[in-house]
Amino acid sequence: MTMQNKTDNTDITGLQDIFVDLLNSLSAVKELSELNCQSNNEKELIKKALTVLIQNQDMERCSFFLLNEQNLLVNLAGLSAAELSNVSQRDYKPLQFKIGEGVIGMAAQTGDLQNCLDCQEDERFTPGLLDDKSFLPGSIISVPVFVGDNELIGVLNISHPDAYYFTEWHIRMLNVYKNMLGQLITNFRLFQQMEDKISKRTIKLKRALVELQVLKEHYESISMLDQLTGLYNRHYFYEQVEHALANTKRYGQSLCLLILDLDEFKIVNDLYGHGFGDEVLRVVSMTLQQQIRDSDILVRYGGEEFIVIFTNTDCENGDVFAERIRKNVESLQWGKEGFVQTMSIGLYCLKNDCCTNNNGAALSIDELIHYADTALYQAKEQGRNKVVTFTREMLEK
Repeated sequence: MTMQNKTDNTDITGLQDIFVDLLNSLSAVKELSELNCQSNNEKELIKKALTVLIQNQDMERCSFFLLNEQNLLVNLAGLSAAELSNVSQRDYKPLQFKIGEGVIGMAAQTGDLQNCLDCQEDERFTPGLLDDKSFLPGSIISVPVFVGDNELIGVLNISHPDAYYFTEWHIRMLNVYKNMLGQLITNFRLFQQMEDKISKRTIKLKRALVELQVLKEHYESISMLDQLTGLYNRHYFYEQVEHALANTKRYGQSLCLLILDLDEFKIVNDLYGHGFGDEVLRVVSMTLQQQIRDSDILVRYGGEEFIVIFTNTDCENGDVFAERIRKNVESLQWGKEGFVQTMSIGLYCLKNDCCTNNNGAALSIDELIHYADTALYQAKEQGRNKVVTFTREMLEK
């Protein structure tokens, strides 16, 4: 073979090596750019980045030393080619460095890449950092990694068992790689901050929604309660009576609707004052509450007027309940000589077989109230302090 042929073969081999290095570097850059920053934690993300580097470059070990709050460079993640190949290997003692200490510490202090050609001879290896010299690699490159506005996050450390292994090509590639790694970590931290803010705001929003629901229920409750007596009011009555009527029709039940009115209550206010009148309303309300079941409906309909609906109750029992209420109110003691408060009651009984009016249409709530009110009017006409049950003849009169 001539000298010219030898030179040509050498040139071709060199070009082939360059081409392979270029492909490997481009592959490393491409895979790193495709890493998803949505990892569980920063250590996992960095380990993925180190895997990309080892798989595309002929390196023994890659490590990342994170700068912690104590200003120490602590080995956060490390990966070797043997680990990726599932080959058993010696355990490495976790290391940490001060800023300016060793090759790694110098990279952090200067902000520049540190290239250790021969680790056995390099003076930057501080005595005592490695107790066993057999653990020393042949050559090392330590590259500072920055995030955000030139904030040092740590140092990327690359090693190979052979001295003088790394070339200018490796150095150029690692300068690109460390910038991409810094951006990847920056994106991860921004993503984590965003997730943290979203999580905190979601918690706040959930709390606000719970508080809003409680507030809504509170105001709905207030809107349905009579502030003086604590009984439900007219608004509540019209919501609940629909259910009572539906059950009466669906299950073949009966119900009794009572309108109760305190007799001569205007005179009570005129003679004894509105304060005493309010006390009468409160005491009568408590008495009524003691006479009804949980399934029944009791409301202060307005002024001195109340409505009670006894559900699943026939007319005979409804009359008994109404009479018992009347007697209890009449027997109340007020501490005022000669004062007795009486109550007139109009009763309407609704049976399942007569839930329609004369026109065949379903009875409305207002019709039920009108019938009971008509009976109440008769009770007043007959001298008050009575229970009167509605009949159709009353409408004719």
